Amino acid sequence: MAVINILEDDEVIRGQLSQLLRDKGYEVIESADISGFNKIDRENTDLYLLDVYLPDGDGFSVCEKLRSEGCVTPVIFLTSCDDEDSITKGLDIGGDDYITKPFSATYLQARVENLLMQRKKLQSFYRDSLMHINISTGQEEVPVATDMPSAEEDVSETPPTTLEMSPNDRKFMDKLVGLMEQNMDNGELVVDDLVRELAVSRSVFFKKLKTLTGLAPIEFIKEMRIKRATQLIETGEFNMTQISYMVGINDPRYFSKCFKAQVGMTPTEYRDRVGR
Repeated sequence: MAVINILEDDEVIRGQLSQLLRDKGYEVIESADISGFNKIDRENTDLYLLDVYLPDGDGFSVCEKLRSEGCVTPVIFLTSCDDEDSITKGLDIGGDDYITKPFSATYLQARVENLLMQRKKLQSFYRDSLMHINISTGQEEVPVATDMPSAEEDVSETPPTTLEMSPNDRKFMDKLVGLMEQNMDNGELVVDDLVRELAVSRSVFFKKLKTLTGLAPIEFIKEMRIKRATQLIETGEFNMTQISYMVGINDPRYFSKCFKAQVGMTPTEYRDRVGR
């Protein structure tokens, strides 16, 4: 269930938004001002709906703060201000969409669903690209994803387009994957080691990684290890015990358990499947 965080000072509009989204199966968190917004736990938020004009500030500054903290969770601005400068500013500071009041429930719902689908597809894209070097061939495999159409477009008639990482996200993920590559056989590697090497705060690291990949840091490390294990199995050069230690899981039984949980079969079954 996706979590939507609403920051809207108008009680009537806030109530209508909350009811609409809850009826569609979303979990909703509400705030009437920035002070209240700052007090709530936002770690699991999947999308923000931010009013621009608030009693103690504005939604633009809230978005800027989120982005400065490394948060890449989608943001939709809600406002009665429809001038081009305001719209441009909202998008320039990191907003993903800008909806002017009054708006229809159907339109808002479509925009929310579209952004959440985009985010899910991006997470899949990032995760598929984590290990883009195939050991057996030495060739780089560039994953291709398709972008989601906008709410105004007919989904069935929209041709797929290449989905690309932003430069900052690519830099973050490349450095993180590089660190994992360097420490793949290090069974003592912990999250704080990655945080220190990336020179970011622990909270920024957790939020950015979760938003980009859908994974918590521990899950990310484990998934990287298992992805590398599949590549090593495909070479046919090592036995399972060797591979277990090569990917930093120093207990072959636990390695087999983790592998099956992620791949859906044991390492031996996977080897037989790929014919090695």
